[in-house]
Amino acid sequence: MHQDNRLTLELPPDVAFLPAAVGAAENAAQVFGLDQGGALKLALAVEEFFAYLCRFAGREEPLRMTLSQGGTFVRVAFRFRAGDVSLRALNFAANVTLDEGSDGACAQSDELGLLVAARTTDRCSLESSGSGVYVLLAEVDRSYPEGEPLRTRQALTPPISVPQTEGGPASGLLQHAALLAAGRYPARACPNSFFRPARFADMVASGQYQALVAQDGAGRPAGLICWRSSGPRAVVFSGPYQFDDGPDKALGQEIARQLTDRFLSLVARTEVLCAFSERPTADVPQGWFERLGSLTLRGEEAHAPESQPALFRHLREDVGGAVWAHPDLVDFLTRQYDRLAFSRDILKTEPTPSARLAQHSLLATALDRRRGLALLRPLLDGQDFAANLSAHVAALLGQTMEDGGAPDILLHMDLSEPWQGALYPALQANGFTPRLILPHAGASDILVCQYVAAHS
Repeated sequence: MHQDNRLTLELPPDVAFLPAAVGAAENAAQVFGLDQGGALKLALAVEEFFAYLCRFAGREEPLRMTLSQGGTFVRVAFRFRAGDVSLRALNFAANVTLDEGSDGACAQSDELGLLVAARTTDRCSLESSGSGVYVLLAEVDRSYPEGEPLRTRQALTPPISVPQTEGGPASGLLQHAALLAAGRYPARACPNSFFRPARFADMVASGQYQALVAQDGAGRPAGLICWRSSGPRAVVFSGPYQFDDGPDKALGQEIARQLTDRFLSLVARTEVLCAFSERPTADVPQGWFERLGSLTLRGEEAHAPESQPALFRHLREDVGGAVWAHPDLVDFLTRQYDRLAFSRDILKTEPTPSARLAQHSLLATALDRRRGLALLRPLLDGQDFAANLSAHVAALLGQTMEDGGAPDILLHMDLSEPWQGALYPALQANGFTPRLILPHAGASDILVCQYVAAHS
């Protein structure tokens, strides 16, 4: 079935149908714009995932494989019933070893294929559909060239305008603005796509991002702000960025004001409840947003820790909700919700007894070497969660970022999930501390925890 750049196959969980799955991936990769290297990555991922799920997933229903085009990437999604499947090999810190002659060596050999597939693709994740049904996702990015950030100083010419055109700003204008932002602001304040400007423009064209570009009287890019959805009821923004280097600071402030005002007016017309940013620039107009809290991240100079504020603004009334938390976390959440005037029922949850848990847990890991930042998200609970988290911290601290240091490590916990709220003691034991709440950033609020041992 093909619909809206989407190809779906339902195949029996039998390796005899592996050529059909791989063939579909190869054809979809060509149609969806992957180059030869990307097509090989996608085909390998499909081969390894399909073969593994045929062996370990439930057999009472077919495997549903969906290939889709995401604008700047191609995604494969496998819908399956859990069965005896273990996805521990998808962990960033996975270390599958083969011990010939020992029990389970065959299963470990299959996990080695999963490990290869996870390292080959750009992102892997897992979603639960309830009742023991899961969707395994893997994405392969289209290839884009690196751009050279623009650092040439310029004095802009009034008046400043923020044109709003159907379909968004032109690709060339977006690419120019992205390179100007990348040359004037710290890497941590910029989306990674700014350094591959054609990718950023395609992300806007495909709806992954929305963006506004300010222009001066001569039609040159004067500023930029961009945003994307975060959960069904919030948007997260980056910016505003302004590109005036003239002596009149008021012009730069006017650029930032116009961009922020137009952004808020556009988002306020939607059903979104709030807008927030974990990386606002210093050009955010004073008094327009409230402070959620701050993170302590490595600075641009000699890795000296700096405070990075997070900001938000309500766009309509927050009618409240419920969140789940371990009892040890309740005091922190109560203080934060009272300070922010969020109405929340805090429901207490306890860790699931070990006997009822799967043996292995799963964490999603996003590592941005340019920004020196690693983000962890729990995907599956398991008896080994604390040990798995410890292994991830050790593996990430062993990574070298572009500036030569180790990354800062954050963990996002979705408080709509009782099992995630119950993970807090394991986080605390591994050096994480709660820092701030992102309202409505997931299915409910997201709690941001930071690994603090490196700053102690």
